[in-house]
Amino acid sequence: MCRILVLTFSLLLYLFSGNTDAASLYDTVQRGNKLYQDGKFDEALKTYVDGQIEHVDDPSLKYNIASSHYKTKNYEEAVKGYLDVAATAKDVKLQEKALYGSGNALFRQGKLEEAIEYYRKALELDPNDQDAKHNLEFAREELKRRINEAKETEKKQQEQQQNQEQKQQEQNQQKEQQNNQDQQQDQNKQQEEKQQQSQQQQQEQKQEEQKEASQQEQKEQQDQAGEQKPEEQQQAQAQSGSSENKQGEKAEEGQALPQKAQPMTKEEADQWLNSIEENRDKFAKKKARESVSGQYRPEKDW
Repeated sequence: MCRILVLTFSLLLYLFSGNTDAASLYDTVQRGNKLYQDGKFDEALKTYVDGQIEHVDDPSLKYNIASSHYKTKNYEEAVKGYLDVAATAKDVKLQEKALYGSGNALFRQGKLEEAIEYYRKALELDPNDQDAKHNLEFAREELKRRINEAKETEKKQQEQQQNQEQKQQEQNQQKEQQNNQDQQQDQNKQQEEKQQQSQQQQQEQKQEEQKEASQQEQKEQQDQAGEQKPEEQQQAQAQSGSSENKQGEKAEEGQALPQKAQPMTKEEADQWLNSIEENRDKFAKKKARESVSGQYRPEKDW
């Protein structure tokens, strides 16, 4: 609580002794104090400042001006005024009040450590100042509370930071695992594609080899067929025709047909053809005799 200074009885002595300056100062202080007590702090401040025109160095006016600044929440100007009074005033009581007011103004600015310092200085001058004692303890408790609150806030911030870092680390791990899974899937897919391509190439190569083998075989057959001489071809055709005739005759005689014709030489083929001609002649003569004799033997019905 800031207090204004009411001029002492000595000022009245100047008034009754005919000192006009003292009377003027007294009137100014009285008017300012009345405005201050009515809560009209801006008007009180103006009154005190006007009084300084004629009384520039008066410590009482300086103190009341500083107190008016405090009430209008202009704490920086209040501190300046109080410190000026504490440094220049010759009255110890006024110095103690100025130091106490400095502590209050600093407290309002949140400067608790400085406020505690000026409360202590005020108590050094007046150990019985109960207001200074109360404010000193209050400032100390507030400082402890703010320090603890700052520690709790810092602790919470550290925990939040740790949680965020842990969460970020987990997200990074999950992301890394997902990347690894994606890479593994890509590798598996690439391997499958390579295997499919390899199998397809093997199949194509196998088909190509089969195709080449087939073409080679056809070429060899064609080459072998082209290498046969005309006489061999005629012999082969004759052998084929003789074989058919022989099979027909054997069928008539009830003989079983050979399953597979064996290859014959040219001499064997000529002999075989000659025997066929002889058999035909014999058969024709036989038929002629049977026809003359009137006898007929039917052929077998196979």
